[in-house]
Amino acid sequence: MLTTLTDSPRQIALGDRVTFDTDEGYQAGTVNDLRRDVGNGELHAWVELDHQWPGMFHAVPLRAIEAVKKAVAPVGCQA
Repeated sequence: MLTTLTDSPRQIALGDRVTFDTDEGYQAGTVNDLRRDVGNGELHAWVELDHQWPGMFHAVPLRAIEAVKKAVAPVGCQA
């Protein structure tokens, strides 16, 4: 889990379901990775999109994420 300090503290973890706004409207997907931009160092969530071909990802700046639904731990895992 990663805490960011953009506009407000926000926690994003791998496997979370997120919703975000784009030029093509709102989209949703699952966070697959967190990476920094090479140019400015801004943190992006790599989101595997719903309703796309498998393996299609979108780099979403954390400040652009509208909603987060926390991932559920798999059965048998302890936090």
